[in-house]
Amino acid sequence: MNGRILTVIDTKSRLTEICLDTYGKEQLQAGRNREQCDIVIPDDIVSKVHGTFLIQGERTYYMDRDSSNGTFIGYAGQKRLLAARDGYVEIFDKTVLRIGNIHAPDRMVLLLFHIMPEGEVWKQKNLNEDVIRIGRSPENQIVLKHPGISENHCMIRRENGSFVLYDNRSASGTMLNGRNISAPAALKDKDLVQILDYQLFFSGECIYYKSSIKGISLRVSEVNKYVGSGKKKKQILKDVNCEIQANEFVAIIGGSGAGKTTLMNAISGFEPDFEGKIYCNGIDLVEQFQNLKNIIGFVPQQDIIYENLTLRRMLYYTAKMKMPKDTKKEEIRQRIEEVLGMVDLKEHQDTYIRKLSGGQKKRASIAVELLADPKLFFLDEPTSGLDPGTEKNLMQTLSSLAKEQNKTIIMVTHTTQNLHLCDKVIFMGPGGRLCFCGNVDAAKAFYETDDLVNIYNMIAEAPWLWEKRFAEFGKVHKGTETETKKAELGKVRKEPALRQFLILLRRYAELMKNDKQRVAVLLLQPLLIALLLNVVADKNIFKIYESTKSMLFALSCSGIWIGLFNSIQEICKERVILKREYMANLKLPGYILSKSVLQAALGFVQASILTFVFLGLVGKDKKGIFLDHFSPEILFTVWLTILASIAMGFVISSMVKSGDKAMAAAPFVLIVQLLFSGILFTLKGAGEWISYCTVSRWSVEALGSIAKLNRLELKLQEDFPMLEHEAESFFKATKLHVAQSWMVLAAMTALFVIISIVSLRNVSKDRR
Repeated sequence: MNGRILTVIDTKSRLTEICLDTYGKEQLQAGRNREQCDIVIPDDIVSKVHGTFLIQGERTYYMDRDSSNGTFIGYAGQKRLLAARDGYVEIFDKTVLRIGNIHAPDRMVLLLFHIMPEGEVWKQKNLNEDVIRIGRSPENQIVLKHPGISENHCMIRRENGSFVLYDNRSASGTMLNGRNISAPAALKDKDLVQILDYQLFFSGECIYYKSSIKGISLRVSEVNKYVGSGKKKKQILKDVNCEIQANEFVAIIGGSGAGKTTLMNAISGFEPDFEGKIYCNGIDLVEQFQNLKNIIGFVPQQDIIYENLTLRRMLYYTAKMKMPKDTKKEEIRQRIEEVLGMVDLKEHQDTYIRKLSGGQKKRASIAVELLADPKLFFLDEPTSGLDPGTEKNLMQTLSSLAKEQNKTIIMVTHTTQNLHLCDKVIFMGPGGRLCFCGNVDAAKAFYETDDLVNIYNMIAEAPWLWEKRFAEFGKVHKGTETETKKAELGKVRKEPALRQFLILLRRYAELMKNDKQRVAVLLLQPLLIALLLNVVADKNIFKIYESTKSMLFALSCSGIWIGLFNSIQEICKERVILKREYMANLKLPGYILSKSVLQAALGFVQASILTFVFLGLVGKDKKGIFLDHFSPEILFTVWLTILASIAMGFVISSMVKSGDKAMAAAPFVLIVQLLFSGILFTLKGAGEWISYCTVSRWSVEALGSIAKLNRLELKLQEDFPMLEHEAESFFKATKLHVAQSWMVLAAMTALFVIISIVSLRNVSKDRR
């Protein structure tokens, strides 16, 4: 059972814990006077009656009683002096209150408000050693068991009679009094250190800490959301106020257009474009999102899993991406085992994800997010498309995760089945109106019905009425909302780019290896094209100008098609997964480059098959520009053509959201390459400038120069021997001209890759 605990650290660094619930009173006076106060703080800087705690249901408030030294709320850099004129302010799990001189620890009393399981107490570590190490490893003096914490996360070193806090280049950073530290920081008495959701405070040459963490509480305050502008401006969330307690399983429900997903997008912190405030354990979620996102998980409606990996391998690569770089293989293996047990998928760990059922895939997506042990968990329509039995099993899984794994779980759903498993339901009405927030039984009583489906209909008929009634029903003693100044955050430490690139490279290689059917098609394609080219080739190829030019153009177009077909769906088919990973610090250059490297290797094999089979069948080999034989030069040109086309396919794939849309764009791209290659038509003006931007122009130019087209006979010369063959500037058989064409193709590849990376940044704006 959870209780409201007030930890008091006085000016002499003495610690006292007080359970507010044991008093059985709504109002608790706090101060120095024993006769007038329930909570006695015998310290001169505390007024006789300093402040009042107000308990109303699950919510807790505090008001300063015009005390002599005032009450400050929040971390250093986020402090605000409370006074009676401010009325009551709501306090949340891990709220910090300070009394006295905040710059003089020996003249300050610290109050820490916590919602804690019954029997949990502060641990104390005396700083009697030169170095106190803090981290995930059991070898540290202070062990914080969380997969998002580095093995040796930070340390406290004794230096010249004082204590200095160092962050050891940790994965998730170390905060001191609400600010990320990027350099050593001297500790002062009553300083607060935060690592993810762990709170440690320094007092009297000791560190006090909790060795376990629980779920996150959320407070949604006056949230409004608008879309469009001018006359088309539309409100889709309207004055939403609600509270979600730690370890609650909450369902946001309502009809179409009620703003369910919009509300969840706002309170998840990933889409901050709204009016109002979201407080996460009393901390502004938007302002502190970079420091909090490691404890937030999100499962979109579409599965965030790769179907051509086994479940265990999928989780392995996700763990490598999300967990600190110092995480050992054995720790990853153990964490995967734990997560598989949580979602009841141990027996399917070696099953390819494509072979799992719909419900199993949804639980696999949940497992992916559970790896980093998020304490705040969001799911968008997790039961969509599931049969009743599977839906019930999933709901039971989510309910047990909330209670047994200390997670606050919020999901969007449109069904009312199994809502009795939720601790709280939030009914949204058309226009983003909040029409109810409470447990299922309370909802039935409020709407005077035993059927939750009826609530849908009642809200749809008069949403404004139910919004008004609930606003009156849900009124509580409300004071001034706590305003916090934006903290001066340090730079968030990011994962080394090279390490992430290598993980992505290995994952993509395994995905390609497991998709044997597609790889076989991709390798068979150049073989068939080479055979077809041989069918239409005449005996005069590489002898007569016209026939040679036509075949080289066909060879170039074949390379363009092969490259496009390789890559045009590669990004868009992973877009949902990509968005989730990008929001969790995936580096887009590493993502694109990992695909580019392996696609380049595949493209080289394809180019080799296409080139050597074609040249072997036509039985021609000539002296090249750089080498004694032109076949390696032809191969290199075809490979560069495929590379540029692969990168061009990435551009298209990064701009669209589905494979169907990508394939619909492919014919247009090919037509542009054909029309503006400079082979079919004589181009002037704008057409010529467009041709400079096409892969086909430079590909054909390089191939024609290598084949020395200008030196070949015209077909008409057979009938008119005196006809002179005027050389084309396209096909200068010089090393400089060929190298220039190659460099342009290489530059196009690089440019297309950069455009893909830039374009993919918009993935964060995709609607969930």
